[in-house]
Amino acid sequence: MHAALIWASSIAGSLAALGCADPCFDDGLAQGGCPEQATDQSATDPSADATRGDADASADGTVDDGVPTGGGSGIECPQLEEVLLPQVPTFQLVVDQSGSMDQDFDAGVSRWEAVEGTLVGPDGVVTQLQSSIRFGISFYANPMVGTCPAVLSLAPQLDAADEISAAFATEQPGGDTPTGESLEQITSDLLDDQWDGDKVIVLATDGEPDTCEIPDPAQGAETDMVRGVAVDAVAAAYAKGIRTFVVSVGLDIAEGHLQDLANAGVGNGPGDPDAPFYVANDNASLVAAFDAIVAGLRPCTFTLNGPLPPAQATSCTLTVNNDEIPHETSDGWIIQANETTLELQGAACDAIQQGVVAIELKCACQ
Repeated sequence: MHAALIWASSIAGSLAALGCADPCFDDGLAQGGCPEQATDQSATDPSADATRGDADASADGTVDDGVPTGGGSGIECPQLEEVLLPQVPTFQLVVDQSGSMDQDFDAGVSRWEAVEGTLVGPDGVVTQLQSSIRFGISFYANPMVGTCPAVLSLAPQLDAADEISAAFATEQPGGDTPTGESLEQITSDLLDDQWDGDKVIVLATDGEPDTCEIPDPAQGAETDMVRGVAVDAVAAAYAKGIRTFVVSVGLDIAEGHLQDLANAGVGNGPGDPDAPFYVANDNASLVAAFDAIVAGLRPCTFTLNGPLPPAQATSCTLTVNNDEIPHETSDGWIIQANETTLELQGAACDAIQQGVVAIELKCACQ
């Protein structure tokens, strides 16, 4: 139909343009002086090539008014489409067994006993969630005699509360704190576990790290070195797909070191916002720390397929299960400084923690 209309327009235009030419008539034998009709539209209609050119331009992203859309502008439009499916996650609880864990913590309860109660007490994290999360536990120390690091591990499993409770009953604090070397061994064991789903290490420690070779580091270069061993071990675990969350049992660890461990545990680098870490100085805050870690199991950061500058982010809409999430609020979504990481905050992060979740970002790229 379109071709016929173009052809009719072409004939009308030709007649108007030939007002001074000799008239012709079609006798059916091509003897009336009329030119032979062309089978190629472009032979008689100069606008035909332009019409096809517009069609071609539309195909590669330019509409008839010359305004480029996302495909033809040369700018990649950032997108995010994620579907999160329920899985049974794995938590390896890594508990510092050094001698300082025997110190009083809260109301005559030692740090060791407080961690035990938080995990496997009547209302403990493991007790409450053992049927939906695979829990394992590792105790680590430097006993100063024999193998260092000394790591005693129970492999992760469902319904593990009784086994973890029995492990606590047979162990007591003693020795030093080779955190980095112990995490290297625990990470290796966890990588051998063939279970699908997220793998997470929760490190509960009450003191600055040391190493097997330097059990009592001096302030300055030695302290920086042994801290670095621990941070490197956490970063290596993250590089292999295992996140680490850090709980300080007491106030004896420098916050700067806790922050370095927390950032390494979730892969945050320079320019990224600091990851949370947890400092517990009583039983209630210790319980709250573990509850917060379990509640935030699903990560709330997502990598886009291209950069999203702040000025362009205002044209984007983010939905979680078709519900629109506000931009740049404490319960909404933001773009981190690297412009390729989208982060859900507050209630928006909480909204993706359970069940099947569909996340979609659409931007109006011009």
